[in-house]
Amino acid sequence: MSDQARIRHILLAPVAAYGHVRPMCALAGRLAAQTSTVITLLMAPNYLQSAKSDIMAHFPAGHEALERIRIVSLFDSTETDMFVFMRKAIEHYPAAYETLHRGSAIKCATTGTEYAAVPPPAAIILDAFAIQQLHATRAVSGTKIPIFTYMGANAGTIIRLFCPESMGGRGDFGARIDAEALRVGKPADEIADEIFNRTTGAVIKVPGIPTMYDYEAFPQISADIPLTALHRSAYDMIRACDGIFLNTLPVYDGESLVAFEDWMKKSLNKSVYPVGPLLPPGYGGEQVDIRPTSNGPRDLEVKSFLDSMESKYGNKSVLFISFGTVFWPKREDQVEVLVDTLIEKQFPFILCHPSPFATVSDALSQKIKASGIAMAAAWAPQQYILTHPATGWFLTHCGHGGVFEALARGVPMICWPIEGDQPIGAVILSESLNVAFHLMEVRTGKGLQRLHSGKTPQGTSASMRAEFEEVIDQCRDTVGDEKRENVRRVQAEFAKAWASGGSSLLTLNEFFVRYLPA
Repeated sequence: MSDQARIRHILLAPVAAYGHVRPMCALAGRLAAQTSTVITLLMAPNYLQSAKSDIMAHFPAGHEALERIRIVSLFDSTETDMFVFMRKAIEHYPAAYETLHRGSAIKCATTGTEYAAVPPPAAIILDAFAIQQLHATRAVSGTKIPIFTYMGANAGTIIRLFCPESMGGRGDFGARIDAEALRVGKPADEIADEIFNRTTGAVIKVPGIPTMYDYEAFPQISADIPLTALHRSAYDMIRACDGIFLNTLPVYDGESLVAFEDWMKKSLNKSVYPVGPLLPPGYGGEQVDIRPTSNGPRDLEVKSFLDSMESKYGNKSVLFISFGTVFWPKREDQVEVLVDTLIEKQFPFILCHPSPFATVSDALSQKIKASGIAMAAAWAPQQYILTHPATGWFLTHCGHGGVFEALARGVPMICWPIEGDQPIGAVILSESLNVAFHLMEVRTGKGLQRLHSGKTPQGTSASMRAEFEEVIDQCRDTVGDEKRENVRRVQAEFAKAWASGGSSLLTLNEFFVRYLPA
């Protein structure tokens, strides 16, 4: 057998959202580190440079694996709208896959770098929202090349969204949308969000998740993004793919993960590969050397601020606030009340607001700057901030990637979930693991209904301020100490996952033995 024929090639394709790109880069690094596999990452250009930085974080400079990971932009664009990037990625994917399937060289549309010809991919890992790319792949290579999907969410949410009602799931909600559209004579996409967000007050019992009402999965007024269409895509992907990679591990998802794996095996005859946490090697260690993503003025400002707060207020004194690259609270006064309370309580913080929906007024920016204990930034190096000794808490919307970055570093959290997998994630963190506070008074819309726990949020500015003050005080007393001790135990379990004999390392080896034997 020639050397060329011995090459094993895996194709990965994330969607154009950083919360999806970053863990897929980590998965690419793990795949490349285990064997001499060639990895091709097909992606939109918006996070091309960030992806390269993330890949570099997995290996020492000059490591041979870096030559085997090819990051290929499908097209070049100066567009800034994430959903435009997603659409263009769908359009450009078929031609790129045909090139790879022919075993031809491929060129990055942004940098012009041409990557040498290698054998066609022997396995493909697509984002959960990439059902159109799956169909395009199958149109070229049929079913002989196994296609897996990557899902970055907690197993409880995956059960709730995509599994049968007997498990506390929603069943085939896409079929219900289509049936309702036919009944009322309207296009499905016109009524999809209303049906997807419809609740009845039913009691939901998902394995491993505390009992809740169905509306508790919608703690905020819905964001202005096409979540229903994305969820329909993921539902179809689960049924069309050959298996699933999950960015999770037993210590986090426990009973939910077991139930989902069991259902997948018995109902769909498919394997689940829990390979979390998908982070750079050593990220959770005490001596980790994570640097800002660049030496640009903003990253240097972040470093200077954290160093200054550590000097003035000590270790673990700073609160990092981020709602991710997509989400942002719809009530403008909520973030203002939070900022005012933090300043009054002299709790240093960084407010990161990269979302295109973020509204940070000039007046609020000036107030933050004038406080002397805070800074605001449209983008910040999150992994660097979470590893800095000054950072003590993370206020998060509970996006799965950020949650795992915090857990791996032993940083306790304050949960402000909005939708998607975030509400169940907040329950896991605050109740199952007890490593976080769960804000209730920030709820809006149907989130203000009575909770299964018995509490009924008020959602007023006064009740929000009172809750913020209480949580800040508890961060600084024995309640916060308990959550920090708990998160350290979770951190230790995270560190074992990729060590010799660890669950994620064994799982990845099982995948190679089954689908890419040496």
